[in-house]
Amino acid sequence: MTPLELIEKHPAALTDIADLEDKGHRIVDVLGGDVSPTEVTRDFVAVLREERRDSFFSEILHYLTSERYPEAQAQVLWKEILDHKFLMSERLGRNVGIRVSAFDYLLNVRKLLIAPRIINSHDFKRTVRLSRTDALTGLYNRRYFLEHAAKVLEAAAHVKAPVTLLMADLDNFKPFNDEHGHQAGDLLLQEIARLIRGCVRASDMVARYGGDEMALLLPKATKAEAEIVARKICQQIEENCQTVGVTISLGLAQFPTDASSREDLIGAADELLYRAKEFGGNQVSLFRPVRFHYAEGKDPVNQIAVVGDFNNWANRAHGLQRHPAVKEWEVVLPLKPGRYRYKFLVNDDHWIADPAADIFESDGFGGQCSVVVVK
Repeated sequence: MTPLELIEKHPAALTDIADLEDKGHRIVDVLGGDVSPTEVTRDFVAVLREERRDSFFSEILHYLTSERYPEAQAQVLWKEILDHKFLMSERLGRNVGIRVSAFDYLLNVRKLLIAPRIINSHDFKRTVRLSRTDALTGLYNRRYFLEHAAKVLEAAAHVKAPVTLLMADLDNFKPFNDEHGHQAGDLLLQEIARLIRGCVRASDMVARYGGDEMALLLPKATKAEAEIVARKICQQIEENCQTVGVTISLGLAQFPTDASSREDLIGAADELLYRAKEFGGNQVSLFRPVRFHYAEGKDPVNQIAVVGDFNNWANRAHGLQRHPAVKEWEVVLPLKPGRYRYKFLVNDDHWIADPAADIFESDGFGGQCSVVVVK
């Protein structure tokens, strides 16, 4: 089972030891032989082993002790801890838990721990939770979002599944904050976080990216599905925050269609977010497929490219593909909302406006450009 299949089968789960333990799945106790695994826990363990093959044992010991060990050393230590657990249990005539065995072995036998402190498990879980969540909104924080996004994209690339990212930013939040004060602004952010969480699936991740900007990661969501979610968020914020004049803008980008890395995906979604704000806010912006088509006339055509201000007028940046049977050329380009001027470059030496365009304007050199409007 892949990480994405795991999330789909058990949508409340994130494939992280601390997260799973926090949700009551006793991963460490199962690995230590203290409890029998359920089918769900077996799924989690199998995916963790696959997904964290280079850090699996290191993460187990880090969860137990808060100490980091190189994976090769951690794997050896884990085996020695299990052997130590068996010997202690045999001598005492009762099962010695994996946690007791780990601390006794690392502290008293190997002397790798110095003055460890025992804390209540509730306090430990609370500390872990606070390290990955935003204290104000209860959403995941930026650091943990970036870590989790990298893992989800890696898993998606492995199974060739899409992942959609929404970057969201509130409209008119600063004027509201300035007029009503930071306390009111904090309460509004909490309400916005609640509304957004109510619009997404359990398998989706919502994080406070910074200030009033939020990031939503939607595994296995198509652009059409993600756009529906984004528009629902816009509607919810508009309806519930109408009296305070605050709305939300969102930029939508998909992996791997619009970007092939985490950084590029965030950059693309951010760029689209600010395009949505430029167009007045309270809307969703995403790359739209635009078809450019050219039909051959009497003169032979060897190559043709569409060149415009959407690619900074870079010659031959977007070559059209020829359909030999009908002598027609075409290319489909993903463009963000806007108004673009363009021309065709034929045989690398002849510039012409697109005769099929609906809008034309002067190119500034005595000729004409075609214009395409992307909404």
